Amino acid sequence: METIMTSITLALIALLASPPTDGKTAEAPAAKAQPAAKSATFGAALALKDRISMDALASKADALNGKTVQVSGTVSAVCRKKGCWMILAGEKAGSTARITFKNYGFFVPLDSAGSKAVVEGVVEVKTLSEADRKHLADDAGKSVDTIPKHELRLMADGCELTR
Repeated sequence: METIMTSITLALIALLASPPTDGKTAEAPAAKAQPAAKSATFGAALALKDRISMDALASKADALNGKTVQVSGTVSAVCRKKGCWMILAGEKAGSTARITFKNYGFFVPLDSAGSKAVVEGVVEVKTLSEADRKHLADDAGKSVDTIPKHELRLMADGCELTR
C-alpha cells in the first residue's frame, strides 16, 4: 500500500511540474539589444600593432583601398535594426567610414553611438547602387538623399568599443 501511495504521489508531482500540453510550444522571450558595456570586444581580437585615425584613413582612402588597417574614431551612427553596421567618424567633417562586419558574424549594440571605437578590417572605396542607398536609408531611418553615392567602408574582423 505504501508503494502505491508513493507512486501516486510521484506521478502527481511530475504531472503538476510539467508544462501544460495544449499543443503549443513555449516560445523563448524576444532578444533585446544589449547596452554597450564600458569596454567590449566584438568579433576577432585585434592583431595589428599600428593604428591610424579615421581622419588619416579618410585622407589616404584610395592608397589604402584593399589593405587591412586598424583605425580609431567615434561611432556616430549604428544600424537601428540589428547593429549590423556603424559609422565611424574622425575629428574632421567628412572623415567617416561605414563599418560592416565580416560574414555578418557579429553586431554591435544598438546604443553604441558616441562610443570610442578601434576597428580592424579591409578598406574599400565603394560606389553604391540606388538599391543599396535605399536599404541603408531605411536602416538608418533617414532619407535616401542623405546617403552618399560613394562611401569609404571597412569590412571589420573585429572591433573594440569604449564608452
